[in-house]
Amino acid sequence: MTGPSRHTAAQAHACAEAAAGILRAVFVEREPADRALAAFLRSHRHFGARDRRLLGETLFAALRWWGWVRPLAPVPWPLDSFAAAAACPARTEAAVSPVQAWGPCLAAARAVDGLDMPPAACVWAEQAGVRPRTLPPLPGETAVAERVSRLQPFLGPRMLSLPRVADLSPGWIRGEVHGPDSFAELEEWLQRRPPVWLRVQDPDPRALLEDLRRAGLSPLPHPTRADAVALVPPSVNLRTLDAFRRGRFEVQDLASQMIGVVCDPRPGQQWWDACAGSGGKTLHLASLMARRGTVIASDTRTHILEELRRRARRAAFPNIRVRPWHGTPVSRLRERFDGVLIDAPCSCSGTWRRNPDGRWTLRPGDLPRFVELQTRLLVNASAAVRPGGVLVYATCSLFARENLGPVHAFQEALPGFLLDPFPHPLRRETSDGTLHIWPRDGDCDAMFVARFRRLP
Repeated sequence: MTGPSRHTAAQAHACAEAAAGILRAVFVEREPADRALAAFLRSHRHFGARDRRLLGETLFAALRWWGWVRPLAPVPWPLDSFAAAAACPARTEAAVSPVQAWGPCLAAARAVDGLDMPPAACVWAEQAGVRPRTLPPLPGETAVAERVSRLQPFLGPRMLSLPRVADLSPGWIRGEVHGPDSFAELEEWLQRRPPVWLRVQDPDPRALLEDLRRAGLSPLPHPTRADAVALVPPSVNLRTLDAFRRGRFEVQDLASQMIGVVCDPRPGQQWWDACAGSGGKTLHLASLMARRGTVIASDTRTHILEELRRRARRAAFPNIRVRPWHGTPVSRLRERFDGVLIDAPCSCSGTWRRNPDGRWTLRPGDLPRFVELQTRLLVNASAAVRPGGVLVYATCSLFARENLGPVHAFQEALPGFLLDPFPHPLRRETSDGTLHIWPRDGDCDAMFVARFRRLP
């Protein structure tokens, strides 16, 4: 039996070494995985399309299933403390190649995630004595626990007991999530790769769908939200499409789109998106206002605001203005706006389907800092709402402490704002003024939103 070709062996080595370095950046330096991967690829232009795909798929599979595959890693990050992790050598011993050290872990992650096993991944699997052809078939999408059968051949005698679904997240997280379902059901959703959601900005959605199909995509319109379209994670770079360059659609998760729906801005109104980030919700507000009136978009990060300006120019929005805001009291803006949106900085735990590294790098001690900031932003920005106007608070968090916690604190501090009930945008029911959107509601991220009305 012949060994791998020189090209396959080189690819297996390079991608294993890259994955190990990026995982260290994630777990030790707390660098978001998508940024660490992008930075690596920028500095390694020689990585071709196949290398990039192999590395990206494997990295996120390893992070998604880290609770199960980390016994196969030479360093089972995260360690008890970041100080201990930082003290670990950046590389395995010189006598051990990246393929030997990381191959079993990376191959197991691909197997459990249901990814194909190209020749380089087969080289990794061989380090565990596993032939990918002999792996049991992949169970149904919802049967997360049954995927253990795909892991067993890699663990072998290391597996003293079967991994559980509960092992796929740190234990402390369960006490922070107060949802309508069991945490096990939520965990099942967190293990599924989500679709890419688009928000249609084209006046002719049918023409856009046809253009997407001609580009080799398979768009699936949402059954009740006409401007929301799902895509299976595409192989096409959406930002290279002419429809994107002309501002005919934006990439925006369905749950995020529902925040704009809850805001319900009207043409001609004045709105302030106080924590706008790169502007996804800003553009949605401006679109819902039929490009009439004004949306002021603010953030503390000037480079993010530049990205927002570019997006607004690309879609030719005439009613967006950009201003910095650092979370301080807003005396100059007092009672100026019909509506204010606070999409507050948070743990981002609601996006863990897309960013599985976050569940391992977030620490319980991070939450009080977020809650203090969220409450302060909510109180300070509320002064900009005119009497009778709307104040909307949102997070992409799973945690009650970040969601209802600031809402209750705000109600105690400013009784002149009352929760304002609104229709659930994805189900036939009416909220009490607060709403949790869970992945099961639309195969999307998790979001929380509360809407207040200022008393006249």
